[in-house]
Amino acid sequence: MKKLILLLLILSAGVTKAQDSQDYIDLIKANLNLELKSFIYEELELSPSEEEAFAPIFDKYLDESGEIAVEKAALFELYSNNLTTYTEDQINDLNKEVIKTDLQKVKTDKKYYGKFVKAIGVKKTTNFFFLKRYLDNVVDGAKLDFLAE
Repeated sequence: MKKLILLLLILSAGVTKAQDSQDYIDLIKANLNLELKSFIYEELELSPSEEEAFAPIFDKYLDESGEIAVEKAALFELYSNNLTTYTEDQINDLNKEVIKTDLQKVKTDKKYYGKFVKAIGVKKTTNFFFLKRYLDNVVDGAKLDFLAE
């Protein structure tokens, strides 16, 4: 778990080094998806048949949620790079965009909830979303720590 959290922190910091969204998506796929899958499968204690049913749905979910994460990371980067020069109107507009990405994330979670339930059941699906929320909070916490410095 510590290895996964470290990867998440590195990736969240690496957003500023990526040249564009595609670089970030490639970075996620290359370094995080395998660790994330391994972590999720282990924590959920998926049986081989559950893994087989869950894997293709999870891959699609990672693609969609990864795109949203890229959008949100780009907004964070804009804010952190322009913290001292943004006007209140610019910050307000940025906040509206952050809210939109948060809503996209919720819609994506809702879209996949039923699919996950069919594949692995209600309890494991619930655990999955709690684990995902925990990991998202770790990344968000690292961003807040950066801004607090």
